[in-house]
Amino acid sequence: MRKIIAVLAALIILTATAGCLEPKEAAPATINEVTLAQLGWVQEGDVQKQTLEMSVSGLTIKVNTSMIFFKDRALEDSIARDTGELIPGISSYLVALRLVLPLGISPPADLLFNIGEEQLLQEARQLVPDLQQTGTRTISTANGRTANARIYEGTINYEGGSVKVKCILVMLDADGSTIIVFATAPVEDITYQGNTIVQIDGEAEFNEVITLIQNVT
Repeated sequence: MRKIIAVLAALIILTATAGCLEPKEAAPATINEVTLAQLGWVQEGDVQKQTLEMSVSGLTIKVNTSMIFFKDRALEDSIARDTGELIPGISSYLVALRLVLPLGISPPADLLFNIGEEQLLQEARQLVPDLQQTGTRTISTANGRTANARIYEGTINYEGGSVKVKCILVMLDADGSTIIVFATAPVEDITYQGNTIVQIDGEAEFNEVITLIQNVT
């Protein structure tokens, strides 16, 4: 995160005019309740807000952030029920981080991709060590905009088996702010000691993630 902010601060210096470099509050990203309920997803935990400060050329630059988490409770409950809770913690997850810079600046998506990807994948690989980019796609959002996304695949290993997961990273322009979304979903059956104990429709599960991203505001 600090590396992201350092680069963004440099951009602000290049475009700043006289005045206070105070960003607006970073309201949490939202997904409408109807969509969440239809797909069996819920918000997990509280919104995490933070103001980060960087000193650049004698100026103190502030960037406001908010982070919110969602999970597929229907899938989590199904896996817990069918495995007798032998395999905890496997589900689909989505995290949305909103960045609000001074002057309403929206940094180039390619810049955020290259910096944010490094930071996010470093964290994700603690759980999915072999996570690698496998493709890209364009997503059309509910507000009529388009966003480029990067797709990743890897394997989570657990006692008694493993499961393949697919992840997605996307940057959304949100009228004076930028929302970074990272999501992951299991895309193959859950096995235990060679036996299938939970059947997963991988295509349908990942499509749920895409639907949620389309409705992030």
